[in-house]
Amino acid sequence: MAEEQPATMATGITNLDHDSFAHCASFLSLRDLSNLAMSSKSLKSFAYSDSIWLDRFRELWPENFPLSGVRKAYLNRRTALHQFKYYDPFVASLFAEGYYSVDNILLDKNDIIFSQGPAIKMAKIDSIMSGGSLVTMPGHNSRVTCLRLFPLSETSLAQSEAQTEENVLLTSNCDGSIRLWWKGACRRVFGGWHAAVHTMSDKLLGNGDVKVLASGEHYGSICLWSLSSSGRRYRQALKAKFCGDQKPVKWMSVVGNKPSNLVTMSGDSKVRVWDTTKLSDNRCVGLTSVRRKPVDMKCHENLLYVAADSSVVVLDLRIMQKVSTAAICKPKIFSLTIMPSKSLVCTGGLNK
Repeated sequence: MAEEQPATMATGITNLDHDSFAHCASFLSLRDLSNLAMSSKSLKSFAYSDSIWLDRFRELWPENFPLSGVRKAYLNRRTALHQFKYYDPFVASLFAEGYYSVDNILLDKNDIIFSQGPAIKMAKIDSIMSGGSLVTMPGHNSRVTCLRLFPLSETSLAQSEAQTEENVLLTSNCDGSIRLWWKGACRRVFGGWHAAVHTMSDKLLGNGDVKVLASGEHYGSICLWSLSSSGRRYRQALKAKFCGDQKPVKWMSVVGNKPSNLVTMSGDSKVRVWDTTKLSDNRCVGLTSVRRKPVDMKCHENLLYVAADSSVVVLDLRIMQKVSTAAICKPKIFSLTIMPSKSLVCTGGLNK
């Protein structure tokens, strides 16, 4: 009697795993993928998955594909990004002569602004390409510690609606003063005490028309300044001053969903959250610390990204605890920034 052949299981399209389906989908047209997506829920999740459609965007589509309007612009842009189509940026050498190294650098539309010791220098990108020189803005007598850009409309300098899109430059230095610059000239001077100012808040604090600037001093004090004060040197611009820490305050950031709350971090890795609307000295509403030596920090909504040693840790400011590690960059991280959408963390490391 002949032996019975074992029954074999037939493999259908619904039995394929994700990788196999993605491989099969590479032989199908867009119309075929759309038809599969409408046949069942399981096939719809496969057909519209990121791995399949990102692969489609890497393909070189015909230039005369019949599309129009915003959809055409979006698809063309996305295709170009995934095919790494970029225009080569121009290359220009900018020599910052002097004894001091470059400490801070900002981009303000077509201007490059940086500090070099006590000097603040500015260059226009168009001028660099034509061989123009740097413009030095004198004023500070000691090393500049921080540079910030804020809208002109937040100050008392704005005189017309046409100026609302312009920015003002704020600088702090080791002699304890903060200077407000506009059109290459110093317009305001805040402070002037002996305690060095190490940092300023990345945004203005407050809601509505009343907004203030926060600064951190060498002895741990935090000052709140009104930028709407008139006059060249006005000490009444100081709205509040309270003790922040025993160590120098080195980093500041405004909480995204609570613009009246300020996050500070000192050199001993302690992170504090301050409610600046409180009138008493007990403004601290949250306290925690990171284990390693901090390099920089950035805040987005309720999350605080802290670069320390070779990793970027994420702290939830609602519970003041670490919730995840966003990035690891060995052997050491030197700089940090995040995109407004918080989905992209950029770090600068050794040779990276």
